[in-house]
Amino acid sequence: MLRLFRDTLHIGLYADRIVLVRVAGGLSRRTEHTTVRVSGGAPAASAAAILDLLQQLLKEPRWQGADARVQLSNALVYYAIVPASAQLLGAADEVALAQLKFRQMLGAGGAACEVRLGNLLSGADQIAAALDTAFVERLRHLLQAADVRLCALEPLLMRAFNRVRRQLAGDDFWFALAEPGLLLLAHRQGGNWVSLAASALQEPLAHLLPAQLQEARLMGGASADVQRVYVYAPGVDCSGCVSGPGMDLVQLTDLRRPDPLTAAQTRGAALEALT
Repeated sequence: MLRLFRDTLHIGLYADRIVLVRVAGGLSRRTEHTTVRVSGGAPAASAAAILDLLQQLLKEPRWQGADARVQLSNALVYYAIVPASAQLLGAADEVALAQLKFRQMLGAGGAACEVRLGNLLSGADQIAAALDTAFVERLRHLLQAADVRLCALEPLLMRAFNRVRRQLAGDDFWFALAEPGLLLLAHRQGGNWVSLAASALQEPLAHLLPAQLQEARLMGGASADVQRVYVYAPGVDCSGCVSGPGMDLVQLTDLRRPDPLTAAQTRGAALEALT
């Protein structure tokens, strides 16, 4: 079957849930099936538990025989900021430096990881993501067993930032990315990423965001000149959100073609609010 006419299975693996959306192939691109399955564990469910739940879902024929695009929660990804250096001569050097950074973070006994760079060969400090190799291998095995072909595997931070980056003005700002169960704050200064901080999202975002911004600014020694906070929160209620004194908050929306996972989470959040 030509890839154009093969269905696409969008899979979101989050801190406390799995979102599956099957979109028909061909020209219609209509959504055929959607499910949002909350895990039975705590909001920060283990990676193994998330894959166990995915394995159960993939036994259903409606999710089988498709191409898959997988989005990974920030809870399932290690992140680090890799500094720019004139001594790095190419992509291989940048990847090697990122691998060294993660070995320092995780220690000698840390899990083997696959490393992804957010802005390869940019000449600026950049965010690197590391995916647990054992997790990725098991994910590939589960998809293969369901006749699902993995076409993309994307860390949420990198995917989200790329979808909204045209709305970000200037070189100095905070980027707050909220997902069900987790809030990630990234600070950009002078065109470089300078800090990352994550916290469990177990209360309304409007309550958590100002406190976490204040804490991140104190811990990172952020300049008082950084006065803008961009918030992107697909599937999370942003009502009542403020950034705190002296800072402007801008809520971002996805201006590109609607993302199936974002749409499914937004509908799921609306249903949760009614229950």
